[in-house]
Amino acid sequence: MKLNTPLIGVVILMTLTSGCLGSVQDQGKEAGLIVTTDFNFDRIQTVYEQGELTEQEPGVIQFDFSSSVFIDEILSFGVSPGDGREDIIIDANQVQEIEVTYDKHGYYTVEAFAIDVNGERESTEIIITIEQEIVWTETNTGSPEILYFDADPGNELPSPSYFILNSTVENPSSIIGIDGRSVSVSWSVVNPDGPCLSESRDIEDGETTTWNTLHFSPVGMHELELAIDDGQDAINVEHKVSIRYELIE
Repeated sequence: MKLNTPLIGVVILMTLTSGCLGSVQDQGKEAGLIVTTDFNFDRIQTVYEQGELTEQEPGVIQFDFSSSVFIDEILSFGVSPGDGREDIIIDANQVQEIEVTYDKHGYYTVEAFAIDVNGERESTEIIITIEQEIVWTETNTGSPEILYFDADPGNELPSPSYFILNSTVENPSSIIGIDGRSVSVSWSVVNPDGPCLSESRDIEDGETTTWNTLHFSPVGMHELELAIDDGQDAINVEHKVSIRYELIE
């Protein structure tokens, strides 16, 4: 299940100037293009089971134009997603909300705009943040597969601030009445420059260990490899990778 982190709603107010779309006075308060979002942050949720991708929920941001008030009739509202896609434009007389999905993490500078009957366009920018959570599980495996994840964002803006890795390995108990064996495992995280993180552990029969670590300013494709160095040939694995950005106020 996807978990969104609630943040305070973002409100962008633009006071329109002469030569642009006209604004009106509402109870003494000037209004114009007003765009709100319930969140300016979301996370992509990616799930692998037995090495196969089973779930990919995108980040979703809702842009609401309903509080905008103008003198001239508004024909269209629109959003430029900030990731190279074409503008998403809606009929202002039909709907006043635009939902934008993101399949890659990153900072995105979104341009929200309105177009009136005269073809005048007024716009404002909103910065949103999309992170990613990856969960990878394998059960009863004697040869864990490699988890690949891309630290490059979905645009040309800065790379993630860091990623967090929580990797749990269980050495399942042996048959009752038979002494179990320990198992030795080692992790390696490799980026385009070579190995950047590593760890080794011995796990007794029936026990579990978790390696918690993080890496700052990751760039490019990463490989998370878990190897069984010695001992029984069946373990249970759960990797959790969180690609994080510093939130922009």
